[in-house]
Amino acid sequence: MLVSLVIPTINQVELVVNCVESLLNSLAEQEYDLEVIVVDDGSPLRIQQELREALAAEPVRLLCKSGNTGFAATVNQGAALASGEYICLVNNDVTFPNNSWLDHLVNAAKLYSAGVVGACLLYPNGLIQHAGVYYLPKLRTFDHECRFQPLTAKTATGLKEALAVTGALMLVENRLWQELGGMDENFFIALEDVDFSLRAWEKGRRVIYQGASVAVHHEGLTRGNTPANKNPYWFAQEQLGIEYFFAKWGPKLFRLERLYQKNRRSLQKGVSPTQAQAMIWQSLAGRERA
Repeated sequence: MLVSLVIPTINQVELVVNCVESLLNSLAEQEYDLEVIVVDDGSPLRIQQELREALAAEPVRLLCKSGNTGFAATVNQGAALASGEYICLVNNDVTFPNNSWLDHLVNAAKLYSAGVVGACLLYPNGLIQHAGVYYLPKLRTFDHECRFQPLTAKTATGLKEALAVTGALMLVENRLWQELGGMDENFFIALEDVDFSLRAWEKGRRVIYQGASVAVHHEGLTRGNTPANKNPYWFAQEQLGIEYFFAKWGPKLFRLERLYQKNRRSLQKGVSPTQAQAMIWQSLAGRERA
């Protein structure tokens, strides 16, 4: 089976090389056919040339764009070249400490007929960075479940439905990717992964978090992680994306909030926020799972 791995990047060389080498080493003994597609989102020509030279010996296809058009457009261009049954988005700041991460993602997709599968992402210090995405209505934002908790956190270790999963390491059925038209390019750098997850639910396709698939995410090394260290243009585009997201999904998120608050006490013990919100979103979508 062919899996297409798409790695978006900008203004980075060593980070991409580390990601590619870690990815290929982790999958060297697996039985997948792989195609690795690195897409540079308009770095200066000097950096693109350095990247081309650094990856010359690797079994990687490199696409260098002439302009910076953002994460959504960049992964879309990479995915347009993908011929795998599954497309796996991989941030350029992700590394892989074991060789079973892709197995767990693909098996979850097949076993549960999931259109989208996300992984457990760790900070370099071993604490959890992502175990599914959930909505925080009072803050009008989304966050990662179990952030800064140890890997033993109960709702991080298993498999569960999720309202959304991060695009930092996201497996998508290629057929679903084509059906949804990829990522919405109205987003430049934020919330396109949440939007994609919600649209998958709208199509009646499951979004799954697979805690057995573990990788390390060196979060923010390319884009920054606070307003103070973010590129001002990217930060401005991020704010526009947030406005667009809530204009697009605001009414349904309001209904999600009301139903979630109403039903919190009646939820089964051990059901996490992202699981509960996924159940509600499915009912709001009015679609049976495919």
